[in-house]
Amino acid sequence: MPCPNVAGRFVNPPQGVILHGSRSGRPQSAEAEYQGTAAYATQRSHGLGWHATIGPLLVATHIDPQWYGYHARSASTKLLGVEFAQPTVNDPINDGMVEAFVWWFINHARKAWPSLPTYFPTHAEVDRSFGFNDFKSDVYPHGDDRASELRARILARLTVLGVK
Repeated sequence: MPCPNVAGRFVNPPQGVILHGSRSGRPQSAEAEYQGTAAYATQRSHGLGWHATIGPLLVATHIDPQWYGYHARSASTKLLGVEFAQPTVNDPINDGMVEAFVWWFINHARKAWPSLPTYFPTHAEVDRSFGFNDFKSDVYPHGDDRASELRARILARLTVLGVK
């Protein structure tokens, strides 16, 4: 599903990919969260735009990696952004989601930007590194070990596939 909220074209190559969690707060499956988040990306009224919604073995691409939409203030012009279908902070990012993200990273992000770094900060981490704090906690709160564990799983899968 394409996103109508494209804000501009990257002037410089992106520095990595921000990991967001959709976090609707609804008690629903990851598949239902994925459907709702992917549909939300196609609405112009909210003004937000991200590159892909990631579900369990599911990927909805919204913005071509050459372009950006606003998903994390000024960091949006420097990093690609994905939304993992995560109803709450306690819902895990499962192996099917890691697999789907890795597929998108290789087949979309790296196709557009062959030297795109394997730098995957969370939204909470980007807030602080870019000098603002919206108190975002997606995919996990700042300092939560689950963010490091998620990155390790992504990097391990990329390594198995020979991606550096």
